[in-house]
Amino acid sequence: MDVTLAVFLAIFAPLIASVVSLSSMAEKFKAWAVTASTFISALLATWVYTARPPHGVYGVDWIDAIGARIDVRLDGFSLPMGMLVSWLIAAISLYSVKYMEGDYRPGWYWFFMGFFATSMLIIVYADSLWFLLCGWEGVGLASWALIGHWYRDEYDKWVGKDERILGVKYGWPPSVAGLRAILTVRFGDAFFLVAVALFYAATGTAAISELHHAEALRYLGAVPLLFFAMGPFTKSAQFPFTEWLLTAMTGPTSVSALIHAATMVKAGVYLLIITAPLFLHVHGAELYFWAVLAVGLATALTATITALTAMEFKLVLAGSTAANLGIIAAAAGAAGLLGLHEEHALYALLWLAFLHIVGHAVSKASLFMGYGAVIHEAGTRFIGEVGRLWRHMRVTGTSMLLAMLSLVGIPPFIGYITKELALENVFEVGRVYNVLLAPLLYILLFITPIYGLRLIGLTFVHGREPEEVHEAPALMWAPYAALALASLALGAYFAMLGEFPLTEAVLASLAGFAVGLVLYVLLPGFRSRALWPFWEFAYRRFYIPLIYDGLFPLLYRWLAKFVYVVFDRGLFDNLYHSLTPRAFLAVSNAARRLVVGSISTYVLYGIVGLAVTIFLLMVAL
Repeated sequence: MDVTLAVFLAIFAPLIASVVSLSSMAEKFKAWAVTASTFISALLATWVYTARPPHGVYGVDWIDAIGARIDVRLDGFSLPMGMLVSWLIAAISLYSVKYMEGDYRPGWYWFFMGFFATSMLIIVYADSLWFLLCGWEGVGLASWALIGHWYRDEYDKWVGKDERILGVKYGWPPSVAGLRAILTVRFGDAFFLVAVALFYAATGTAAISELHHAEALRYLGAVPLLFFAMGPFTKSAQFPFTEWLLTAMTGPTSVSALIHAATMVKAGVYLLIITAPLFLHVHGAELYFWAVLAVGLATALTATITALTAMEFKLVLAGSTAANLGIIAAAAGAAGLLGLHEEHALYALLWLAFLHIVGHAVSKASLFMGYGAVIHEAGTRFIGEVGRLWRHMRVTGTSMLLAMLSLVGIPPFIGYITKELALENVFEVGRVYNVLLAPLLYILLFITPIYGLRLIGLTFVHGREPEEVHEAPALMWAPYAALALASLALGAYFAMLGEFPLTEAVLASLAGFAVGLVLYVLLPGFRSRALWPFWEFAYRRFYIPLIYDGLFPLLYRWLAKFVYVVFDRGLFDNLYHSLTPRAFLAVSNAARRLVVGSISTYVLYGIVGLAVTIFLLMVAL
């Protein structure tokens, strides 16, 4: 099979199946049609990867008259990313067949599932930034549709509780969460689109492969680069845009796994990685890379603390996702900073950041699907309302333990290796630039295992044991069990390829693991009155929702009222609908008085008019 054809079939097979699924009213047909297409897509992406085509641009002509083409980029990042994304989508689709069985609008879910898959694969493979924007906007639209899938806003589908803090609601139903997601992402996309337009205007191309050699790009300065970064920052939920990702948990758990694993949120950090070589020689690149590094670290620290204090299963995992996205972004920014000194090492450094996309994706997809099964079987989304599930869900419990050990970076799992390699970029920047980054990273690594073991301990070891809980159906547990085992197998594979010594970073993780083991596994949980104010501050997510849901809507209402009073009432109603008609009426009344019915008067008007005309002509001459 031709490589180009295989790539395009891998990209568009899920979209074709999602459109075909609309032709049938049968839920099973919709589910299996889209699921089968995702496996076809995954097999094709794997074939393309194993075929090892020469790295470069492949494409087809679209509109010959204007020379328009659709090009895909096959290189050391897109080939493994395409395989990773397609297989995770396939696993989540298979899980969804049983998880979404009997849902009240399967047509909506399965259509946007296929639409999302195609949009994400466009981002992975696209060479042109304009083509990439099609997928970029596509995943945004699909995420809104899937996050708000349960539009009836049943309380058990919310994030948070039905309560108010300083007059602001601290509970988010699906319809509100979907709106939060798309508005936040679109805010960053506006800057992103301006940056892409500036690149095109300056260089005459928007192709990533051609921008590498565009001399004009380097003279644009730092501002377009920072505008460009706003797109990945919002898409990958970097601080202070993390909120939309946390409340996206209102969607079905399969959607949470889809968005938080290797797709959607990874699109932003993936773009930061593949475009870093483009910006290396741009004036102001150092400021850009420092911004990416700083935002990534801020995200990792704040999101880790959020995960430590969250009281909902999926909210802990969402905080963990944001934290790991921050690590990947920081590693990409650090790679760029180091590349300014050693350009030949840039791709190797970026590859270390990219690897953590893989390590995090495998374990996080498993965790979301596994805890989705817990919520499905136990009937609650809150930590503490159900516990001691190990006796009832041994396959799920074992899978969640393996995946969590990988997520929090415990040897020899894949998460440990990829996180260690990614953070090595950041440690190296601290040494090269003489910046004190190591203490922040040690704190991050220490806290991470504690929230992981807290979630495991309070779900499977301690807590209130329910009367009727059963293991999830095989069609649900098979995908997340396979991914949990893969996190161990991949870790063993990478461990054989290199040496990973016992560093201070590993010791920080192991210390946190020991503390978490004592507090939440050996003991039934940790509570402290002295730490209550700090816990409450972190539990409320640093009160950032007060800005999103309180201050911003208030400013918007004030702006809307100002526009209404000044423009709608003042300009349109008063000027156009009141003053202008009155002025015309006054002029017409004045003109009407000139009509007196006297011929002598009219002759006088004519003489005066003629005299004025002659006078004006004389002045003009």
